[in-house]
Amino acid sequence: MTSANRRGAGSPAATELVRELRTFTAEVERYVLQMSHVHAMHRTDLAAIGLVMDRDATSPKDISDGLGLSPSATSAMLDRLERAGHVRRERVETDRRSVRVEITEDALAVGGSMFAILAKHMRQVLDVHDEQELARAAALMHQLTAAARAARDEAAGT
Repeated sequence: MTSANRRGAGSPAATELVRELRTFTAEVERYVLQMSHVHAMHRTDLAAIGLVMDRDATSPKDISDGLGLSPSATSAMLDRLERAGHVRRERVETDRRSVRVEITEDALAVGGSMFAILAKHMRQVLDVHDEQELARAAALMHQLTAAARAARDEAAGT
Protein backbone atom coordinates (compact mmCIF):
# COMPACT_ATOMS: atom_id res chain seq x y z
CA MET A 1 0.00 0.00 0.00
CA THR A 2 1.37 3.40 -0.93
CA SER A 3 1.50 6.33 1.49
CA ALA A 4 -1.17 8.07 -0.63
CA ASN A 5 -3.51 5.09 -0.21
CA ARG A 6 -2.86 5.01 3.54
CA ARG A 7 -3.95 8.66 3.72
CA GLY A 8 -7.22 7.76 1.99
CA ALA A 9 -6.29 9.37 -1.32
CA GLY A 10 -7.87 6.55 -3.33
CA SER A 11 -6.56 4.14 -5.91
CA PRO A 12 -3.22 4.61 -7.66
CA ALA A 13 -5.10 5.50 -10.87
CA ALA A 14 -7.18 8.13 -9.04
CA THR A 15 -4.04 9.55 -7.44
CA GLU A 16 -2.34 9.75 -10.84
CA LEU A 17 -5.42 11.40 -12.38
CA VAL A 18 -5.49 14.07 -9.66
CA ARG A 19 -1.76 14.69 -10.22
CA GLU A 20 -2.33 15.00 -13.98
CA LEU A 21 -5.25 17.38 -13.45
CA ARG A 22 -3.05 19.62 -11.28
CA THR A 23 -0.33 19.54 -13.93
CA PHE A 24 -2.87 20.28 -16.70
CA THR A 25 -4.28 23.21 -14.75
CA ALA A 26 -0.79 24.62 -14.16
CA GLU A 27 0.09 24.28 -17.87
CA VAL A 28 -3.10 26.03 -18.98
CA GLU A 29 -2.40 28.82 -16.47
CA ARG A 30 1.12 29.21 -17.86
CA TYR A 31 -0.28 29.28 -21.39
CA VAL A 32 -2.79 32.02 -20.48
CA LEU A 33 -0.03 33.99 -18.75
CA GLN A 34 2.10 33.74 -21.90
CA MET A 35 -0.82 34.92 -24.02
CA SER A 36 -1.46 37.82 -21.63
CA HIS A 37 2.08 38.98 -22.43
CA VAL A 38 1.55 38.46 -26.16
CA HIS A 39 -1.65 40.56 -26.07
CA ALA A 40 -0.28 43.06 -23.50
CA MET A 41 -3.28 42.50 -21.25
CA HIS A 42 -3.75 41.75 -17.59
CA ARG A 43 -4.26 38.07 -16.82
CA THR A 44 -7.53 38.95 -15.07
CA ASP A 45 -8.72 40.86 -18.15
CA LEU A 46 -8.25 37.74 -20.27
CA ALA A 47 -10.09 35.67 -17.67
CA ALA A 48 -12.97 38.15 -17.77
CA ILE A 49 -13.11 38.01 -21.57
CA GLY A 50 -13.25 34.21 -21.36
CA LEU A 51 -16.00 34.35 -18.74
CA VAL A 52 -18.13 36.77 -20.77
CA MET A 53 -17.51 34.71 -23.94
CA ASP A 54 -18.72 31.58 -22.17
CA ARG A 55 -21.84 33.29 -20.86
CA ASP A 56 -22.55 35.47 -23.92
CA ALA A 57 -23.71 38.41 -21.77
CA THR A 58 -23.48 38.70 -18.02
CA SER A 59 -23.60 41.17 -15.16
CA PRO A 60 -20.67 42.86 -13.39
CA LYS A 61 -21.67 40.96 -10.23
CA ASP A 62 -21.47 37.64 -12.09
CA ILE A 63 -18.00 38.60 -13.31
CA SER A 64 -16.96 39.67 -9.82
CA ASP A 65 -18.21 36.40 -8.35
CA GLY A 66 -16.76 34.31 -11.18
CA LEU A 67 -13.29 35.79 -10.85
CA GLY A 68 -13.28 36.36 -7.09
CA LEU A 69 -12.83 40.11 -7.44
CA SER A 70 -14.19 42.94 -5.35
CA PRO A 71 -16.83 45.17 -6.96
CA SER A 72 -14.33 48.04 -7.24
CA ALA A 73 -11.67 45.83 -8.87
CA THR A 74 -14.31 44.52 -11.26
CA SER A 75 -15.33 48.08 -12.17
CA ALA A 76 -11.73 49.09 -12.84
CA MET A 77 -11.20 46.00 -14.98
CA LEU A 78 -14.41 46.61 -16.94
CA ASP A 79 -13.32 50.23 -17.48
CA ARG A 80 -10.04 48.94 -18.99
CA LEU A 81 -11.82 46.39 -21.16
CA GLU A 82 -14.37 48.94 -22.33
CA ARG A 83 -11.66 51.49 -23.21
CA ALA A 84 -9.83 48.77 -25.16
CA GLY A 85 -13.04 47.94 -27.05
CA HIS A 86 -13.35 44.41 -25.66
CA VAL A 87 -16.65 44.77 -23.80
CA ARG A 88 -19.58 47.12 -23.67
CA ARG A 89 -21.88 47.74 -20.75
CA GLU A 90 -25.55 48.08 -21.60
CA ARG A 91 -28.46 48.95 -19.36
CA VAL A 92 -31.04 46.18 -19.10
CA GLU A 93 -34.25 47.44 -20.71
CA THR A 94 -36.51 45.81 -18.14
CA ASP A 95 -34.51 47.15 -15.16
CA ARG A 96 -32.56 50.33 -15.89
CA ARG A 97 -30.55 49.87 -12.65
CA SER A 98 -29.06 46.64 -13.98
CA VAL A 99 -26.11 46.47 -16.35
CA ARG A 100 -25.29 43.68 -18.78
CA VAL A 101 -21.72 43.20 -20.01
CA GLU A 102 -21.42 42.06 -23.60
CA ILE A 103 -18.39 40.89 -25.53
CA THR A 104 -17.35 42.77 -28.68
CA GLU A 105 -16.16 41.40 -32.00
CA ASP A 106 -12.67 42.69 -31.14
CA ALA A 107 -12.61 40.63 -27.94
CA LEU A 108 -13.87 37.57 -29.83
CA ALA A 109 -10.93 37.98 -32.21
CA VAL A 110 -8.50 38.31 -29.28
CA GLY A 111 -10.08 35.32 -27.54
CA GLY A 112 -10.07 33.32 -30.75
CA SER A 113 -6.42 34.04 -31.45
CA MET A 114 -5.51 33.40 -27.83
CA PHE A 115 -7.14 29.99 -27.66
CA ALA A 116 -6.51 28.90 -31.29
CA ILE A 117 -3.04 27.53 -30.55
CA LEU A 118 -4.21 25.70 -27.43
CA ALA A 119 -7.30 24.37 -29.22
CA LYS A 120 -5.20 23.11 -32.14
CA HIS A 121 -2.96 21.08 -29.84
CA MET A 122 -5.85 19.80 -27.76
CA ARG A 123 -7.82 18.80 -30.87
CA GLN A 124 -4.89 16.63 -31.98
CA VAL A 125 -5.35 14.65 -28.76
CA LEU A 126 -9.15 14.69 -28.71
CA ASP A 127 -9.57 13.71 -32.36
CA VAL A 128 -8.10 10.23 -31.76
CA HIS A 129 -10.88 9.38 -29.28
CA ASP A 130 -14.42 8.34 -30.18
CA GLU A 131 -17.57 10.20 -29.13
CA GLN A 132 -18.35 7.76 -26.33
CA GLU A 133 -14.91 8.21 -24.74
CA LEU A 134 -15.16 11.98 -25.05
CA ALA A 135 -18.65 12.01 -23.55
CA ARG A 136 -17.41 9.99 -20.55
CA ALA A 137 -14.43 12.30 -20.13
CA ALA A 138 -16.68 15.38 -20.35
CA ALA A 139 -19.01 13.91 -17.72
CA LEU A 140 -16.05 13.17 -15.45
CA MET A 141 -14.70 16.72 -15.90
CA HIS A 142 -18.15 18.13 -15.09
CA GLN A 143 -18.24 16.11 -11.86
CA LEU A 144 -14.67 17.10 -10.95
CA THR A 145 -15.47 20.77 -11.56
CA ALA A 146 -18.49 20.47 -9.26
CA ALA A 147 -16.25 18.81 -6.65
CA ALA A 148 -13.75 21.67 -6.91
CA ARG A 149 -16.58 24.19 -6.41
CA ALA A 150 -17.81 22.25 -3.37
CA ALA A 151 -14.27 22.22 -1.93
CA ARG A 152 -13.95 25.97 -2.51
CA ASP A 153 -17.30 26.59 -0.81
CA GLU A 154 -16.33 24.38 2.11
CA ALA A 155 -12.99 26.14 2.48
CA ALA A 156 -14.82 29.49 2.49
CA GLY A 157 -17.11 28.23 5.23
CA THR A 158 -20.33 28.40 3.20
